[in-house]
Amino acid sequence: METLLQEKLLTVGSWSLTVAMILGLLVTWILTELLVAALRKVIHRQSRLLNLPDTGRRHSLYLIAKYIIWTVAAGVMLEIVGIHVTVLLAGSAALLVGLGLGIQQIFRDIVSGIFLLFEGTIEIGDILQLDNTVAEVAEINLRTSRLLTRDGKTLIVPNHRFITENLVNWSHGSRQPARFTMTAETSLQADATRALSDLIAFAADHPDIIRDSPEHQPRARLREMTHEKLTFDLHFWTYQKMDGDRIAAEIRIRFRETIAR
Repeated sequence: METLLQEKLLTVGSWSLTVAMILGLLVTWILTELLVAALRKVIHRQSRLLNLPDTGRRHSLYLIAKYIIWTVAAGVMLEIVGIHVTVLLAGSAALLVGLGLGIQQIFRDIVSGIFLLFEGTIEIGDILQLDNTVAEVAEINLRTSRLLTRDGKTLIVPNHRFITENLVNWSHGSRQPARFTMTAETSLQADATRALSDLIAFAADHPDIIRDSPEHQPRARLREMTHEKLTFDLHFWTYQKMDGDRIAAEIRIRFRETIAR
């Protein structure tokens, strides 16, 4: 048996790959997979004991633990095949310095990803506004995050952008509704009072707009009057944060149809 385990499958110079090494790699891989799976069950099923009621925070904790476990497992696998991590790092110090200068942006994204996972300022399911694009956070990884836009497109965003750039998180800290502003125009001869009442009536009649909360009532105002037109603003609140533009468009269509009569 010992002879079989020491059987050399591949030899490169003074280094040899043996059956024992292959078995050690397989056992380490399997144990790591089982440990990660067990950890995931513990984190998601024991949320009350861990004081993590939010799904996004549980997922963030799971990702951090997963990365740490696999990093340790990778070090163990290198040791199994006879590659000592400390010697490898010491011998390649100059190479790592040069490599670090070349891929510093990747390290920047990874560090930003760690901050995101620990702080929980951005979580899965949050609605973000980034560069005038509204999207829902679908996945947060160590280097990049995946966002889904309202038109079904997928955005792969480097994590450093969430740290260094200004963005709006409509979902952070609470599940309160979001306010949208819709602009409508009429001719200068139109009845401004009637236009304001029509806008408020259309908003109150829309099923996706909040109308039963005193502090979230739709409001309209005359924003601008020129020699050619009147410009109105309608402010409304909705829980459908990804569909604010659609709701505004539907109200604008009704308003234009009424003005055209």
